[in-house]
Amino acid sequence: SQADLYLETYQVLDLEMSRLREIQRWQASAASKLAADMQRFSRPERLVNGPTVTHFWSMLKLLDVLLQLDHLKNAKASIPNDFSWYKRTFTQVSTQWQDTDTMREELDDLQIFLSTRWAILLNLHAEMFRTNTVEDILQVLIVFCVESLELDFALLFPERHTLLRVLPVLVVLATSSEKESESLYKRVKINRLLNIFKNDPVIPAFPDLHLSPAAMLKELSSYFQNFSSQIRLLTLPAPHEIPPRELQDYQRHYLILNHMGTIRAEHDDFSIRFASAMNQMITLKSSDGADNDWSRDIKGNMYDTVVEGFQLLSRWTGRIWEQCAWKFSRPCKEPPISDSQQDSATFFDYEKVVRWNYTAEERRALLELIGYIKSIGLMMQHCDTLVSEALWETIHMEVQDFVQDKLDTMLRTTFRKKKDLSRILSDMRTLSADWMANTSKADPEQHSLHQETEEMRQSTFYPRPVAPTAAQV
Repeated sequence: SQADLYLETYQVLDLEMSRLREIQRWQASAASKLAADMQRFSRPERLVNGPTVTHFWSMLKLLDVLLQLDHLKNAKASIPNDFSWYKRTFTQVSTQWQDTDTMREELDDLQIFLSTRWAILLNLHAEMFRTNTVEDILQVLIVFCVESLELDFALLFPERHTLLRVLPVLVVLATSSEKESESLYKRVKINRLLNIFKNDPVIPAFPDLHLSPAAMLKELSSYFQNFSSQIRLLTLPAPHEIPPRELQDYQRHYLILNHMGTIRAEHDDFSIRFASAMNQMITLKSSDGADNDWSRDIKGNMYDTVVEGFQLLSRWTGRIWEQCAWKFSRPCKEPPISDSQQDSATFFDYEKVVRWNYTAEERRALLELIGYIKSIGLMMQHCDTLVSEALWETIHMEVQDFVQDKLDTMLRTTFRKKKDLSRILSDMRTLSADWMANTSKADPEQHSLHQETEEMRQSTFYPRPVAPTAAQV
């Protein structure tokens, strides 16, 4: 019967709606915690003991998750369509139930959440400025993002894309007043922001979804009235508004086909050097009583090669994501129609983005790059057990060299002058140092009472093939 059909449909959709309710509750909790975390550092004097770089990244990544959820909610037409059908079925089946007022209230709240564009960011803004202003920490985060992008501090491509996604949102949130916008542009010149947004007009968010800083700034300006006066940022061209002259430059940047010569050379060069490093590792393992310096050099070279391999894989994967985002932002207008398709020349929008948006040469280059990624990845995976101990030992040695020798010098010079900084360094040393046989070095205060030669200051520590713990990192 029709009633049974409505009930079955409601039960199927209710499972999906329960997930949306969980997202609604989670984003409210996450926004509250992120706002509270930012308010802890909302004054310059509070920045003495933090946040650390790791803390910066944790705040930026949480903001990025909230942004992507908001963008996904805005972009996916299936979400409001499913909700509309769910609401209609609820109206039909709830006539037989008792006490549905609470359910109707939850339904109304969910409808407001789903139908309001940028509801998550608006809620975050309200939470952030509920008690204290947080422009100080927002400006610090903007400076961190800009410097990391300009100096290429991001090690892997997801980190770079995270910085590019959150930077427009941070700029909008930080310009909550004319006074604060002037303060921001004293710390970060607006031309630096414009260059970053122009260099990356399209940013991957999901494999089939992208973000445009220019489009996002323009849309958010209607929700954040104080930002609407930022004319130079609001006149940035969206991907579909890029002039033809500049379009060619972006095509050269985003299309993998234009970089295949460099990628092939990188692949061949890395494969040769990785094989050479592996041969040295095999020789080292087969030799007894190898010289310590020679062993350390070989293991250090293996470590550097593996890190370079991960960076190559990350950079190549990032190129694929960025090309996909570029293609999604500029679908082909008229798909080529062959003679066999004359009678049924109806195309979906998705086909204009994917199927017909790549030339044969572009598809060939994409497949070749995917093959390179797989070959390098498999080559590194196969030698995992052979090189893992060498990698752990190298990491252990570098960490201990820093905390036992370099930090020791820093503690001696900062103990009397900056006690807050000295305490942080001392805590870092306590967490990370691996004192052999439970022997520790003398206190920094005792070190400051007498002078030592450089040879005496060097710690004697023995490398061990152990990876650092999460607390030490």
